[in-house]
Amino acid sequence: MPRPILTSLLFGLAAGMVTAVTLWLMHLLEQLLWQGEASALRVAVTIMAGAVLIAAMRIRLPHETLESQLDDSRDGRKTGMAKAGMLAALGIVSVGFGGAIGPEAGILAVVAELSALISARIARDVQEARLIGQIGAAGALGGLYGSPPGGASYANDKPDAPWPLLVLAALAGLGGMMLAGLVLPEGPGLRVALPPAPRFEAMHMIPAILAGLAGSLAGTVFVLGAAGFARLMAALSRDVRVQVLVGSAIFALLAAIFPDLRFNGQHEMANLAEAGVTLGVAYLAGLAVLKALALALCLSAHWLGGPIMPLALAGSAAGIALAAVVPGVDVGVAAAAGMAACCTVGMNRPAVVLLVLIFMASGTALMPILVGVMAGWLIAQTLPSERVH
Repeated sequence: MPRPILTSLLFGLAAGMVTAVTLWLMHLLEQLLWQGEASALRVAVTIMAGAVLIAAMRIRLPHETLESQLDDSRDGRKTGMAKAGMLAALGIVSVGFGGAIGPEAGILAVVAELSALISARIARDVQEARLIGQIGAAGALGGLYGSPPGGASYANDKPDAPWPLLVLAALAGLGGMMLAGLVLPEGPGLRVALPPAPRFEAMHMIPAILAGLAGSLAGTVFVLGAAGFARLMAALSRDVRVQVLVGSAIFALLAAIFPDLRFNGQHEMANLAEAGVTLGVAYLAGLAVLKALALALCLSAHWLGGPIMPLALAGSAAGIALAAVVPGVDVGVAAAAGMAACCTVGMNRPAVVLLVLIFMASGTALMPILVGVMAGWLIAQTLPSERVH
């Protein structure tokens, strides 16, 4: 078997298993910190405790983001063991202490550390070291999202990417994630549980477009909010520690008032339709806007994580809110289209969003997601191309 194929299979499998273990440790920290009744005071104090830790770690890593991690893996830049360990700790703290962000960054940091170890031992040249870094990222993301093509495209969406090897690594990563999920109590990866959508017909097209526009609005709130918060932090102080603490204090206040703003949103999505029936349209609309702002705040305050799950929650909440006020709009269609549109606007990567969501979403159909991605892409053309991730 050719060496690159064997490397993709074996390291992709290992990356998937490491992803499962890291995700389990993140959830273990969440449970340790948040077990029992979460009063408003406890929410605020716990988030600020995390902010203090993040501020301390950001002294050495002031500008690292999920995008910079992906750039490092694409370009084959050596992260270094100490830096990778610090990034892993930063990502785990950001998730465990209630940040409104996904776990991608902490997982990629752990896998990057593994990539550095393997490259030091087996890489014969710079090109092979670069390939190992990309294989690790693809395996981790493919396993995390349950989407081999989505993980591969997120790891490297450049035209010269080694697509067959990255998809193979992502597929192996999914296998590693599933194997580890047989043992770990959390089960495999990130999933979104949406209301079931009916077979898509012509009559669903306009409702899906409307839901896509509603989700795009939530995505626009994130994009503009992130840009505004970033400018505010820069104007407030050049000291990253001050930016972390001030932004985190605003987020802590919001989360103390509205506890559902904590975490990445995966568990909240499972009961979103029922919560809308119980708590009403105002709750859904408020959740869509505030979750987008909470994600923007966390990223602007230098919490380290990924945007896709919080954006998925914000977009699906916007879609379900639309279904509640517009007669004839199916809840499943609206949730899927709103989710896809919000992620597309927020990430500005329509192909990645499509490939991730069609695998990660359950109980829904391809067409509402496709319509949502198209609606989100159209709205994204009117916004600045830069994204805070």
